[in-house]
Amino acid sequence: MRIALLALLGTGLLGAQTVWDGVYTEAQADRGKPLYNQHCASCHTEQMSGGETAPALAGGDFLSNWNGLTVGDLFDRIRTTMPIGSAGKLSREVNADITAYILKYNRFPAGAKELDKRSEVLKQIRIEPGTSLPNPYKTVAGWFKMPEGRTWGSTSAIYPDAQGNFWIAERCGANSCKGSNLDPVLQFDPSGKLLKSFGAGMLLFPHGIFVAPDGTVWVADGQGHVVIQFTPDGKELRRFGKAGVPGDGPGLLNQPNAAIVAKNGDIFIADGHNVGTGNARVLKFKSDGTLIKQWGGHGSAPGQFEMPHSLAFDSQGRLFVADRGNNRIQIFDQDGKFLDQWKQFSRPSGIFIDKDDVLYVADSESRERDGYGHNPGWKRGIRVGSAKDGTVTAFIPDPEPNQEALSTSAAEGVAADAAGNIYGAEVGPKGVKKYVK
Repeated sequence: MRIALLALLGTGLLGAQTVWDGVYTEAQADRGKPLYNQHCASCHTEQMSGGETAPALAGGDFLSNWNGLTVGDLFDRIRTTMPIGSAGKLSREVNADITAYILKYNRFPAGAKELDKRSEVLKQIRIEPGTSLPNPYKTVAGWFKMPEGRTWGSTSAIYPDAQGNFWIAERCGANSCKGSNLDPVLQFDPSGKLLKSFGAGMLLFPHGIFVAPDGTVWVADGQGHVVIQFTPDGKELRRFGKAGVPGDGPGLLNQPNAAIVAKNGDIFIADGHNVGTGNARVLKFKSDGTLIKQWGGHGSAPGQFEMPHSLAFDSQGRLFVADRGNNRIQIFDQDGKFLDQWKQFSRPSGIFIDKDDVLYVADSESRERDGYGHNPGWKRGIRVGSAKDGTVTAFIPDPEPNQEALSTSAAEGVAADAAGNIYGAEVGPKGVKKYVK
């Protein structure tokens, strides 16, 4: 058996797997959970966040430390160093179950076969942040046609309406609409033809856009400090915040990023675009505009935010928040109760969930170096997966060759049409690209 295994290893037949290929089973991970809590959680915590003497076993820090290594390396580290005081005394079966639970906690998908207990087999499974996922999409540039003589500005706001048209808010050919007489809010039909535009002189820095079930168009103005609800013909119906007046007091916003309306008419606004300063919250309003509650605050604990950058609902009505500065998506019920956090979609600038609970996430900022955008081991691009269970199934890489030198590149906003085509709204390159299968 040993000779046969080595022969397989020598041919490379076992060398093409990654942690994204379903290398453990749900049952094995379920066995591993109580074993982890019994033997490992006292040092690494139940949330696998680590401590003074134990490294994190989940999230960006885990992937940064283990990117490019193998599950066998992780298995051997667990086997030879844990638990404290009796390292090496747990069986290989127990260590394999604990390793499976760690993989599940990091949202790597389960499969049909249990994780092996042999190091030499596990060393053929690479740990990586999903950059080798399939990319079944082709890029189509210039799909949406601007009027002759007009060029795209920085664009992060795109959303489809019930008729299959797309609403896009761009920054007037630049990165701001200050002093411009151009209409920043544009409606295109499915073929990319411009249907209408409005909003000249009303918006300074359109950042997020949402089309409500009643057809009204909601635009978050990040530097104007307001969210405005428009009719499809561009008539202002109401606004939240006060133009040009940032704040966190009653009736004020400070760099709002996005707004979204629930099926019952409740309104949610993501407010705050800076790490460590200004606002970092989600506000909930009744349909008549009465404030119900808010939650958040700066920090990285569950329910805290650093730049809540985009919002989306899944079919269950759960609220997904792109907590960009913390390199994670947070999931809440509509009363603000924390449900889960996902880091497997990298650093989320934009999120969109379609009617089938396909989740689209745009990462426009990740880079290796310290400082803004720090998310080592992760690559920029659009990730596609499931809002139901958090699995990631596809990755469209950012084509920018010099990402480390740029604070943003490729898609920041993201949306999809009924056929599953993806649309990426770009701040740095300025424009919108379509991705088709």
